[in-house]
Amino acid sequence: MNFKLQSAMEYLMTYGWAILIIAIVMVALFSLGILGGSPLGTSCLPQSGFECTGVALSHTTGNVIVTVGQNTGTNWATANVYFVPQGTGLTSGVPTSISNAPASGNYLSSGLTSGQTAQVTVPVAAPSISVGATYAGALWAVYTTSTGGSTLYYAELATITMKAS
Repeated sequence: MNFKLQSAMEYLMTYGWAILIIAIVMVALFSLGILGGSPLGTSCLPQSGFECTGVALSHTTGNVIVTVGQNTGTNWATANVYFVPQGTGLTSGVPTSISNAPASGNYLSSGLTSGQTAQVTVPVAAPSISVGATYAGALWAVYTTSTGGSTLYYAELATITMKAS
């Protein structure tokens, strides 16, 4: 009887190790983006009151497609979303590259109400960047409100790191 139990345990241990190895390989393939997960090194960490999901940086266009949202309690009448590279200087808390940016444009000109999300396409780099190129920075919004008239407001939406695919 002891030999039957030992045989059964050896059988279970052999298959247990095989299943464990397959699981580790699957996790590695998923984290590298081969099985549809986001590529290793791609992340979007939203600021409080904002949402950032579905980051995809195209190596052919140099644009990032991302879903952004806001739940700040303020409805945005018009809004532009910009990518600000890591290390960009600030003037009065606003990146110098967008401090004189217009309030309406090609990115999200219809605005964004509180609690709403929208997919936006934002230029990051020149077209035809190499696959695997990494870009880090922040997503910023320049927006107006219906009550603020033409006053421009600035908000950092998220910190973002991307690999071109």
